Amino acid sequence: MNLLSRQQMYDCDRDTINEIGIPGKVLMENAGRGSAEYIRDNILNAGKILIFCGSGNNGGDGFVIARYLCSWDYNVTVILTGKTEKMTAETLENYQSCLDLNITMRAISSFETWQALKIDIADYSLVIDAIFGVGLKGNLRGWIVQLAGEINDRSKLTVAIDIASGIDADNGSAQTAIQADHTLTMAAIKYGSIMEAGKWHSGKITVIDIGIPQEMINGKKPQSVLIDAGSAILPERRGYYHKGNYGRIAIIAGSPGYSGAAVLSSRAALRSGAGLITLFHPQGMELIFETQLLEVMTRVIPENSEEFTEQLDKFDAILFGPGVGKSQAVEAILEMLIREWEKPLVIDADGLNLLSYRKDLLSGLKNKDVLLTPHIGEFSRLTGISANEILKDPVKNLMVFCRQNKLKVLLKSSTSIFCDGEELLFCASGNDGLATGGSGDVLSGIIISFIGQGLSISKAATSASWVLGDTAEKLTAKRETRSIIPSDIIENLFTNISDLS
Repeated sequence: MNLLSRQQMYDCDRDTINEIGIPGKVLMENAGRGSAEYIRDNILNAGKILIFCGSGNNGGDGFVIARYLCSWDYNVTVILTGKTEKMTAETLENYQSCLDLNITMRAISSFETWQALKIDIADYSLVIDAIFGVGLKGNLRGWIVQLAGEINDRSKLTVAIDIASGIDADNGSAQTAIQADHTLTMAAIKYGSIMEAGKWHSGKITVIDIGIPQEMINGKKPQSVLIDAGSAILPERRGYYHKGNYGRIAIIAGSPGYSGAAVLSSRAALRSGAGLITLFHPQGMELIFETQLLEVMTRVIPENSEEFTEQLDKFDAILFGPGVGKSQAVEAILEMLIREWEKPLVIDADGLNLLSYRKDLLSGLKNKDVLLTPHIGEFSRLTGISANEILKDPVKNLMVFCRQNKLKVLLKSSTSIFCDGEELLFCASGNDGLATGGSGDVLSGIIISFIGQGLSISKAATSASWVLGDTAEKLTAKRETRSIIPSDIIENLFTNISDLS
């Protein structure tokens, strides 16, 4: 499923009008009719509906929705939150049509004028938010903040048109936003609907076909795709395969005080199907790992780098970093891997921290089969850009970094984004049960397991992210998100929901 940025959506509208010859008026009609039909067929078959319409094209969609719902005998009231003099020609025409049809309409210009109407939102079966759409940049301001608060407090059921008002269409940020139960989005899902606050304010997202050709959406660069149950790829399993067919994985992890990271990543790799796993760890930790990892081979990291290189040669893929520390010896191992290792390599956690102050090593990773898996803080250290600045436009910052350094990166957040400099793959599965230390170690273990079993880095990174999130979502059938820990995720990977422990 393709995603679009704000500008890409504007470009699709423009190109459809100019190149395909479909007028903007028709696109608005299609958007409103399609939304109204979805509401009628899937959300509410009768009742009182309150529609809040702004003066932009999002409001125009709302006016079209009002026309159709009234024609189907719904009891509709429209609240105009914008000004007629700011309306586009298409929006103004549909506004006038609502007046001509005697649809109940009230205009408000402040929270006081709203209160003076004495309308109780709770009296309505459905509230439709067509106030701002994708055009809003920054946060809601002024009296609209109060109105949004009242809608959220009093609405029984809320549908947002295109994107919930208050959500930035490019990054999902919001201080205050409409809390939608459903979002009916035009042509394609917008970045902001699945990122940050937008992920939690959008409810169920449904794409409405408004007549923009799919090949036009697919052709927008960078191409952006949402990974879901239908597009996540799992390694192939065959009944006659043996352990050697499922990958020989080396994990270089752990240090005194950080043995848990090594245990979690190793156990996650094991639970997600890797055939043979060897954990390389510092000397003195043998007893911990030999008792904690019964199904994983454990070895002390050799002091001699040539000996270590020889031992690593037999492996198909390496994970470097979870809890490994930042000593000079560990730094030397990373330099050796960058210089000599030519097979797939995943660098996580402390490996990323080492790279952040040895940025000269990044040049040695260019165009290699290497994946970096930073969270926002780690990515900030890698790029030298503050976390706040990254969050303002994570897609752009990620794309620039990957293109400049010719690297593959999985940027981890509530919605994770994979980028190789050309395409963007988004994974929005999961919940706040993953917001705890160790979840990243579990993810890196699943990723390296999938790579070892034959998936490409892009497929392994995105499919592992989806599996991690999907497992966390399924666990909510048994426990609250606050009580989910990384070990729960590992023990319930690929488990049917009825069997969850």
